[in-house]
Amino acid sequence: MNEERESLGRIEVAPEVLATIAQFAVLRVDGVSRMAPIPADMARMFRRATRQEGVVLDFHDNQLRFNVYVIMEPHANVLEASKQIQAAVKESIDTLVGLPVESINVHVEDVVYEQGEAI
Repeated sequence: MNEERESLGRIEVAPEVLATIAQFAVLRVDGVSRMAPIPADMARMFRRATRQEGVVLDFHDNQLRFNVYVIMEPHANVLEASKQIQAAVKESIDTLVGLPVESINVHVEDVVYEQGEAI
């Protein structure tokens, strides 16, 4: 049986929505304490990109590129958590929006220790 699909119109997703999806995916990863502020020099570099707390989304030539800025928990494996962030963002964008992601760059800006906590 050959089904013909009929288009009902266009679907547009605001870049801010993609940044929000990425942000929530990042915050669910074990080891992430919170999103970090985007450094001023990076904000200037990505003037035309969509910025949201801890996420810079750059969309050129139908390619999605994310720069994610995070603060990690003290005893997290930074490498493993970073890989999980990349996988979580890619999966979330693919599942919820169906768009391919070109790259996800993770920037670990700090590790937060509680007062009196030893390394």
